[in-house]
Amino acid sequence: MAANDNKSLYSETSKYYVENHGEMDFDYNKSKARENKHNASWEQQKVNLNEIIDTFAPTFREREVGSKMIFFGDRYNVITDMASGYLRIYDTNLKSYVRLDGTPGTDKETHFKIKKREEM
Repeated sequence: MAANDNKSLYSETSKYYVENHGEMDFDYNKSKARENKHNASWEQQKVNLNEIIDTFAPTFREREVGSKMIFFGDRYNVITDMASGYLRIYDTNLKSYVRLDGTPGTDKETHFKIKKREEM
């Protein structure tokens, strides 16, 4: 496991978000619709949130925006979805979502399912 446990911060915030948002919330519904459509593909690329943040945004500030929790780093932003448990990595220099190697990719290549604690 990574030195920093940002997974706990994400998990607690996500749990609160899911418990307090539902069918009346536009962002929540939009997120769940994306999950229903793409989850099988996302499951093919599972990642450890702690490792992703340590690699792409080791010095970050986080903020919640709708159904997202964003870890703003110096160059990369790790954008997590609290309702559906996936993330994307945004390169602010390239202005593009990237793969795990930091190179730009397609939508399919740049969505990653966040591993559950027991999978880490």
